[in-house]
Amino acid sequence: MRALALLAAALLLAAPAPAQRVAAQQQQLLRELEFAVQRLAARFDAVEQRQDALSARLAALERGEGRAALATKDEVAALRTDLAALKAAQSRMRGEIVDDLSGRISAITERQARAQQAAAREEARAARGSGYSHVVEAGQTLSAIAEAYGVSVRAIMKANKIADPTKLQVGQKLFIPDP
Repeated sequence: MRALALLAAALLLAAPAPAQRVAAQQQQLLRELEFAVQRLAARFDAVEQRQDALSARLAALERGEGRAALATKDEVAALRTDLAALKAAQSRMRGEIVDDLSGRISAITERQARAQQAAAREEARAARGSGYSHVVEAGQTLSAIAEAYGVSVRAIMKANKIADPTKLQVGQKLFIPDP
């Protein structure tokens, strides 16, 4: 039983606080954004390389180099059409990149705001002192008590100024903040 209590305490201490969890989620989202930007940059580079190759081919044809003497006006027109299509694709890609990044940044900002609001609500509930009184019974752990009331272990620890959750005593009164 003591081993389970120690394990629960270790998990509790290892579990990130809400602010740390939010920061970790933000870091993960930023890594995902960086990866998406790298993918889009690679696509963009490929379009630019194709555009440069077509521009060089068009310039060579216009100067009469290589087999340019055999080039027809139709071939030059086709290259100009391909080049215009690539420029349009490049412009669309820029728009997609901006739209995608704007949406992702907006989602991150919204998640961050929701997490901050939830943390503020939890702190406000604890400050108001609204909640329940609980008397610890034999065999109860802080995590089991928290689960029974639907609150976090950290909220109970904070409300009761508990430093070590493994040191609960039978008969100890705990304040359980509202969830």
